[in-house]
Amino acid sequence: MTLVTSCNEEEFLEQTSPDQLTSVSYWRNLEDAESGLTAAYSELEARSNFWDGWQEGRPVIEYFRSDYALPGPDASNYSHWMSIFNFNYTNGHTFLNVLWSTNYKGLNFANQVISKVGEMTPEQISTEDKKRIIGEATFLRGYYHFKLLTLFDQIIVRTDVVTAETLDKPLATRTEAWNIILEDFKAAGEVLSTSYNGQNVGRATKGAAYAYLGKAYLYKAGDDASSETSDFANAAEALQKVVDSNVYDLFPDFVGNFNGENENNIESVFELQFKTGDATSYNATRLHAFIGDWSIGGWGGLEASIGLVDDMKTEGMIATNGLYDNRLYGSLYFKDPFYNNPSTNEMQGSTWDVLMTETYGSPEAKDNSAFFRKWLPNFVRDNSYVGVNVVLMRYADVLLMYAEALNEIGRTDEAIPIINEIRDVHGLMPAISVSSQAAVREQIQHERTMELSLESVRFFDLRRWGMLDSAMNEAGRSGFNATQHSYFPVPLSEIQANTAID
Repeated sequence: MTLVTSCNEEEFLEQTSPDQLTSVSYWRNLEDAESGLTAAYSELEARSNFWDGWQEGRPVIEYFRSDYALPGPDASNYSHWMSIFNFNYTNGHTFLNVLWSTNYKGLNFANQVISKVGEMTPEQISTEDKKRIIGEATFLRGYYHFKLLTLFDQIIVRTDVVTAETLDKPLATRTEAWNIILEDFKAAGEVLSTSYNGQNVGRATKGAAYAYLGKAYLYKAGDDASSETSDFANAAEALQKVVDSNVYDLFPDFVGNFNGENENNIESVFELQFKTGDATSYNATRLHAFIGDWSIGGWGGLEASIGLVDDMKTEGMIATNGLYDNRLYGSLYFKDPFYNNPSTNEMQGSTWDVLMTETYGSPEAKDNSAFFRKWLPNFVRDNSYVGVNVVLMRYADVLLMYAEALNEIGRTDEAIPIINEIRDVHGLMPAISVSSQAAVREQIQHERTMELSLESVRFFDLRRWGMLDSAMNEAGRSGFNATQHSYFPVPLSEIQANTAID
């Protein structure tokens, strides 16, 4: 008792355990730096918050707001899903809070890596490893800011490790946020490796950095609050670096980009890695169950609109194999002779009519319905958690963005061959016949529908093209108002916790 009470109180309170790591003592060597970087990757697409983030939050927020998506038969059981679809959500919505918080967790992890690895000595980490790890963290910081700025009207820019003094911080202007995003992608592109192999596949590469730099410029060009006349030219310059790298190409099997059979293939620029559980790890997904209809053993969370089917059939049956653009069949399944041919084109082991009869009572029960095929393994039924990767950036998207940027800066003749290459390889479609800038612009919009449906771009494309109101009206989405619903509001949880935000 005498020994305890005679100690200096301040010294006693400041004692730390010599064998306990802290944020100061943690960064000791390459292994620590890699672990910190892994934490920064872990928040991609709200992956760490499995149900309300990755499994439901992201799909509902990014799929349900498309004019071409509909809630599936199970969605009506979840009012917080339907409020997103009906555009009557509030800033207290749980998905807004989860996506805001997980992206900011990723930002803080990335900033810790940039700061703490930057302070490590040559005795602790080699110059090459230090440069690479900081480059990857810089890419991730750009990615998280970009993700937030595409979802929310205003965000807080975080370029330093959060402390008690900086926890409360005001919102940035969209221009300020764009500038940070662009600088991070540029900086990452200058130092990142061209490619990785083995266990390092999935890390951010030089191609990923320049692809997202080009995408950021395109999105900025469609942002009335921040656009500049140079945005399209800057996008073209960034995307050309990806094309000229000769690292990527179109993967001939369109369906094979999404079913888990050809992961990290030559078309993949940045891919979210999943793995079916084994003795050493467990990092799986059930996105396929959310997307798949009841008829194939899914949960019935999502449907495609017939409007999407009609749009994808617009050019008629002119593919070289006598069918519609083959990307239609790689993206959707619906009532069609293609899916009723038992010898060649069964869907998940059965014809359409058999599936509908077994599930809904008759072959005609879902004649006016369509379902998405992307992100489904070859069999959904009885497949629980699977390791199907999700490609976040495909080379086809890079090419279409490059063609769009070229067209917008008056280099239409260079954009047309790019469009034709994608049509030929993925759609088995003939070359386009249009040549004017306006007509090629419309063609690119059509090609993005054919190529990228259910890849989290549709809503954002419509917004940057100024087409949200007309598209939602045509789709019968009467609850939508572009002024109110083009972006999400700052979550109520942030407003209540941050004294720097009114």
